[in-house]
Amino acid sequence: MQLILAMSIGQYLRTYRRYAYDFWENLTPMQYGAVLLTVFVAGFLLMKSSR
Repeated sequence: MQLILAMSIGQYLRTYRRYAYDFWENLTPMQYGAVLLTVFVAGFLLMKSSR
């Protein structure tokens, strides 16, 4: 049972890793800007909340 669970989790992680890699490799300029903006806002909020 544990082996089946481990294999399922491994396949799940490989699938989403491949999806994320394909997404990153085919970003349009607008999508890249959205990623940068998201990272900026998340970083700003995290730094602001640490004070």
